[in-house]
Amino acid sequence: MAIRHLAVAAALSLTAVVAAPAQAAISISVTPNNIPLPTGQQMVVDFDNANAAGFTFTQGPNSFVRSGALGLQSGVSAPPPGDITNYQTVTNGGSATLTSTGLMTSFSLFMGSPDSFNSIRFEGPGFFQTLTGPQLFDPATAFNGDQSIGRRITYDFGGATVNKITFLSTGNSFEFDDLAAGVAGVPEPTTWATMLLGVFGLGGALRTQRGRRTVAVTA
Repeated sequence: MAIRHLAVAAALSLTAVVAAPAQAAISISVTPNNIPLPTGQQMVVDFDNANAAGFTFTQGPNSFVRSGALGLQSGVSAPPPGDITNYQTVTNGGSATLTSTGLMTSFSLFMGSPDSFNSIRFEGPGFFQTLTGPQLFDPATAFNGDQSIGRRITYDFGGATVNKITFLSTGNSFEFDDLAAGVAGVPEPTTWATMLLGVFGLGGALRTQRGRRTVAVTA
């Protein structure tokens, strides 16, 4: 009986290990400017225009869109440096969520005035990871709400894929704009150009061959 119980316990333990979400390493890179976007990414949500096809941004509690042209809302919201367009604010106890019908291989956003209480949670097939405060980007940066700091932060999922990203804050506030993503199975612009050139080249070759065959038959 004891052996049977040990076997069952071992099987349950193995199942738990197999079912646990993978914690693949997220590679993070930082650029001081909002644009250009990282190679292979497209703008998916900018809070001014319609979202890209397949992407949904949902306001959770204590979150809202505000115009950067309004400037500072003291104690509540500060636009990322130089941003006079609409941007997202998540305040104390708030959240907002980006979901996609496709699978994201990478993601980036323009983040302003970073704070230690800002967090981003990434979820996907077999993947779950939350980054908080200095983990979000350069640990040497002062995470004290400095409103002069604005960076585009890129997260590469190291071969894993994500279809849900949640933005959270336990203080005032988490401000960001211009969400971009790389999507699995979507060729980069340079790849599209190469493919199109190949199609046009093949079409030209086929037309030439048909012309040659026609001349041969007529003769």
